[in-house]
Amino acid sequence: MDLADTGLSPLERDLLNRLPGPPPGANIQMNEVSSLEWLHPEDRMTGEQLHGWLEQQRPSWSKYISCGSKAEVLAALVTITDRAIQSKLIPLLHLEAHGDKDGLEGSDGAGGAEFLSWKELADPLQQLNLAPSCNLVIFIAACTGFAGIKAFYRGPRAPAVALVGPVDRIVDGDLLRGTKEFYRRLRDPNPRLIDVVASASSEAGPVGFEVEPFAILAFEAMAQTLIASLRHDERSRRADKLRQRMQATQQLTSSETENRLSTLPVIPLAADLQLEWNTLFMIDLWPENREKFAVDMTLVRETLLAGEQHVLLSSR
Repeated sequence: MDLADTGLSPLERDLLNRLPGPPPGANIQMNEVSSLEWLHPEDRMTGEQLHGWLEQQRPSWSKYISCGSKAEVLAALVTITDRAIQSKLIPLLHLEAHGDKDGLEGSDGAGGAEFLSWKELADPLQQLNLAPSCNLVIFIAACTGFAGIKAFYRGPRAPAVALVGPVDRIVDGDLLRGTKEFYRRLRDPNPRLIDVVASASSEAGPVGFEVEPFAILAFEAMAQTLIASLRHDERSRRADKLRQRMQATQQLTSSETENRLSTLPVIPLAADLQLEWNTLFMIDLWPENREKFAVDMTLVRETLLAGEQHVLLSSR
């Protein structure tokens, strides 16, 4: 799914805030750090340095893979996925690379550079997150690592349970210092991700780290799309598109077309929304995930329809 800039009005924003969303926060369930580094030969190998430090803190906790090209990055993700499946591990994926709002960049193995978009990463991350039953946390140690949030808006499965990264450009030394604190605090008894990230931010200096639970992101993306669909102009646009399709494929009269359009729901049925959500968070595969990610789409839909007139008024 793609989260467009829907530009919610104050009334629409109020409706969004009243929707019954998923449980807050993201629990940490991991027993291995899978560190994947993709830099240029002249770069400071901060991932390798971190791996060495982690080995001193807790031997065999970290598994390190150095990648020399985009193809090696994608192959490494398959390797980590296969290992997680075979060994029943819950890895925390640590990515060391250059990055921006569009993706990651590193060596091509021949003296040049290659680019790996967030879109290209979405499918491999979904496969990796399937292995630990939707418990994957991703730490993106790129200079603008939090831009990786763009990879999250695509189904049918969640690419991770949460993303952690710097919120803006950050120098290598501050990034490494904050990252070490992140993994140091992960060894606390029953660590809370929000507390771990707060400590990492305090060590990183002027540029902090943030954590984004995917359930919160996905719910807001879905809710904004549904709210926008209640607007008068969006309803008209959608009706025109369906009208053209019906007349072209079903050879219906104008009155037959309008009668069918009048029976269509304003927003998808609760059962369809529930199926999409449960598939995203793998509740269909592991019902116990309901405790962490459950959303009652019947109640969501009822709340949206109850606020329908406010949306229509604000969009005219």
